[in-house]
Amino acid sequence: MERDLADSEAEGLSPDWRMNIAYNAALQAATAALAAAGYRASRDQHHYRVIQSLRETLRIDVQTANTFDAFRKKRNVTGYERIGLVSDADAEAMRALAVILRDDVVTWLKKNHTDLLKGP
Repeated sequence: MERDLADSEAEGLSPDWRMNIAYNAALQAATAALAAAGYRASRDQHHYRVIQSLRETLRIDVQTANTFDAFRKKRNVTGYERIGLVSDADAEAMRALAVILRDDVVTWLKKNHTDLLKGP
């Protein structure tokens, strides 16, 4: 997650790639929360299910879940159908969302699952 957040700021990458890397960081954070809660998403619609699970695990609001899901859809289009649809602003917004989710997951883990955290 941390590596992807750092890589999403790398110079010379297209906005498509920067958004994709930031999306991956956010998905990792969401997957970690789901796993900590004792669940995993099925293979069918995996990303969608992980994103929607944030409403239960972290209690994120509908707008945040919808924003994350909109990035999922944009990522799918740019990855499989058309390149160049992602702006610098999109990449930056996805990265900002990934940072928020990472921070929220860490806070949630500290409150609910300290046994899963490593460190001193």
